[in-house]
Amino acid sequence: MEMKKKLSPEEERILRWMTIAFDVVVILLGILTMIYVAYLLYDMFRMFLQEPNIENILHDFLLAVILLEIFELLTLYLREHHVSMRRVAELGVVAIVRKLVITANYDQVGWQTLISLAALILALGWVYIQERKRTTQHEEFLMEHGGGSAVSGEY
Repeated sequence: MEMKKKLSPEEERILRWMTIAFDVVVILLGILTMIYVAYLLYDMFRMFLQEPNIENILHDFLLAVILLEIFELLTLYLREHHVSMRRVAELGVVAIVRKLVITANYDQVGWQTLISLAALILALGWVYIQERKRTTQHEEFLMEHGGGSAVSGEY
């Protein structure tokens, strides 16, 4: 069993200020993310009215989805001070799909890159499945032992 070192009052104060500073940075990143999402939505709407280029609109849409996922991760961190690996895996898969969708000419992309992206999707899918199993096992344990609500699915 690991014993945690008792922090001095000065170390506690420094740690508290560092946590506050980190939270402020996360809040600023969240605000900047939402501002950029609003800009992307405006740009998509403007593009759709002027020159409907479906590729560019899809590119902006997928980027907005990724940014919204990042915003969700930031808010989760602010609430619980940790991030779910399942959410990170979801974000990775969406980012790779976006990369594959916006790659117009697959002849210029080497087979090594495509194999690497496929392996990365496979690895992220494996992480996602493992996290889902872990969540399900945790929920079953809570239900069996009367540990309260297991609805959230996040730790």
